[in-house]
Amino acid sequence: MAAPFRITRKTVRPVAREPGADVKDYLERLIKLIPAEVISLYLVGKGIIESERYPLLGWTLFCLIAVGLVRLYGTADPEKNQPPQLPAVLIACISYLVWVYSMGGVFATFGVYFPKIGSLLVLGWTFVVPYVYQGDPETQ
Repeated sequence: MAAPFRITRKTVRPVAREPGADVKDYLERLIKLIPAEVISLYLVGKGIIESERYPLLGWTLFCLIAVGLVRLYGTADPEKNQPPQLPAVLIACISYLVWVYSMGGVFATFGVYFPKIGSLLVLGWTFVVPYVYQGDPETQ
């Protein structure tokens, strides 16, 4: 007679993580929602402008428009006659603003940046987005 199979439990040991690693993971997830080329564009421009208030505000808005345009173009499929995915465009634009806020950026130059709020925005936004937007059902 064959012995019945046994289910054994594997002991999982917690992995030691450095302080702030969870926030870093969420920030990395947030960045994936924003077109990488715009992140690079923003960072290079911000490095050139440094902390000049109004030029940095203009640059931040320019990059926000670039996020919208890149996502509009990237989510449309003219060959299949599919329009842009407007929810994805909106999510990318909000993600960009959350990311800029979490980094300080233009918000710090105007004195409305609070690091803890930035961290909470990143955590909340990256938690909520997958539940709110599942992607375009036609492309899945």
